[in-house]
Amino acid sequence: MEIQQDSDLVIWRNCNIGAPDAETDRDLLASCFVENGCIEQVLDVASPASLIVGRTGAGKSATLIRLEQIARNVVEVNPSDLSFKYVENSTVLKFFRDSGVDLDIFYRMLWRHVLITELLKARYDWSNEGAVRNWFDGFFEKFKRDPVKARALRYLQEWGDKFWQDTEVRVKEVTEKIETELKASVSASYMAKLSAEGGAKLSEEEKSEIYTRGSSVVNRIQMKELAKLVAFLADEVFDDPQKPYYITIDNLDEPWVAAGAKFSLIRSLIEEIKVFRKIRNVKIIAVLRQDLLEKVYNETRDGGFQEEKYEAYYAHIKWREKDLEALIEVRVNEVFKRKYTGRKVMLSDIFPKDRGNERALPYILERTFLRPRDVISFVNECLSCAEGKSRITWATLHNAEEKYSQKRFRSVLDEWTQLFPSLKYAVGVIRGLPESFIESDIKQETIDSSILGAAAEGAEDELGRLAIDFLSPNKKIKSEAFTRVALSVLYHVGVIGLKQNATSPFAWVYRDGKNFSHVDIGVGCHFRIHKMFWREFGVSPKALSYDSHQ
Repeated sequence: MEIQQDSDLVIWRNCNIGAPDAETDRDLLASCFVENGCIEQVLDVASPASLIVGRTGAGKSATLIRLEQIARNVVEVNPSDLSFKYVENSTVLKFFRDSGVDLDIFYRMLWRHVLITELLKARYDWSNEGAVRNWFDGFFEKFKRDPVKARALRYLQEWGDKFWQDTEVRVKEVTEKIETELKASVSASYMAKLSAEGGAKLSEEEKSEIYTRGSSVVNRIQMKELAKLVAFLADEVFDDPQKPYYITIDNLDEPWVAAGAKFSLIRSLIEEIKVFRKIRNVKIIAVLRQDLLEKVYNETRDGGFQEEKYEAYYAHIKWREKDLEALIEVRVNEVFKRKYTGRKVMLSDIFPKDRGNERALPYILERTFLRPRDVISFVNECLSCAEGKSRITWATLHNAEEKYSQKRFRSVLDEWTQLFPSLKYAVGVIRGLPESFIESDIKQETIDSSILGAAAEGAEDELGRLAIDFLSPNKKIKSEAFTRVALSVLYHVGVIGLKQNATSPFAWVYRDGKNFSHVDIGVGCHFRIHKMFWREFGVSPKALSYDSHQ
């Protein structure tokens, strides 16, 4: 039986310290933002850090929202508003893409036009055609004796001058221009095959001709002229260090285009972000989930690709325990202050009292990936379970942990299934194990069950392929190969930690950032299941005390 503490504080129905996602948490975000170093990095136009990278719930979108709140000249670009669906659905582009034509240069040109258009619209009051014409006339007069800059201006004007219209119009305009040139490059005999299935109907000889002609058109895209245009903007338009301009791009993980086109378009955006670093007082900032970034590189990797060359452009979001404690403290105080008319409320006022050497907040943080969404979600579950009481007790916390653990597990599946479609079968390998285990603790029937499930689903990831190979008549692999890939995947997504030998410490990907592949896993490895999933997996390392006085 719970003993109610004497207090005029009461945890009310629907009491919470914020929403799991930044977009619906703007109110508290404005008054409760906790700086962890990332916002300072992306605000600095001299820093190359332009890609805010982190796992789901790490605070990527919150960082952009905060930037928009404190900085001037911030332009928000939503990819869903840019008519990329038009690009994706273009039968002309599909016709040439199906024939093997690499459209990456075209995608880069599209992004460059989008970014230049948004920057110029932010810099000047271009509300009508006349204002745009006057701007061009003024600069043509200024640079009539400078052929390089005049040529850059003419190139910009040549591709259309509808700057006062929405950027989506610009995307369509540029796409239609390249469509026209592509269609003109092929003979009339191919026109009848220009349909959604056109590329598939071509013979190999026809595909070769289309490939040659289409590639010639795409390769004529004047990236050198666009580079001169970027230089022109740096020298003549955005030349005031006291007036930096920012373009922010979020929601790249949403379905703004189909997956295949999305990966190419995001890779092209990353390349263009690097190009725009040449404009000293402009910064293009994009938000990318860690799993999406990995998928983009996997799908677009070419022979000379080296990811370390992109590291300088990453702004990784990392949280320390003390940062998250400050975040929860300020949110609890703000929420209760609003309810109780200015009264200051500390964590110690509503959290369970210390139980020996065990404190409630470290207990909660140990069951997170050290990211705000996890901590906020856990505390919200505790508040929900403590409705009508004066504080959260240890019994309440443990009751809340069960729901929290279930939800976090589902969240991990949602976050990583695109990159690892067979993830749920990897999880099946470790269900029923104690919190600490070695490879030989995994039962063969458990492995066999996971292999059967992965093979039946037939996902095109390494686990799916291994499962199918294992069950084939000409089986060439052992179940050990499937198990070790499963363990490496579980480590990668944070479900388990890994200790390679007796002298090495346990590594956790969310803390150390170190990745292990299946070849790094041997018989001497030890594993631990993250405490976030103990309740979901039924892990019971020790009996839990539900002392109602605590």
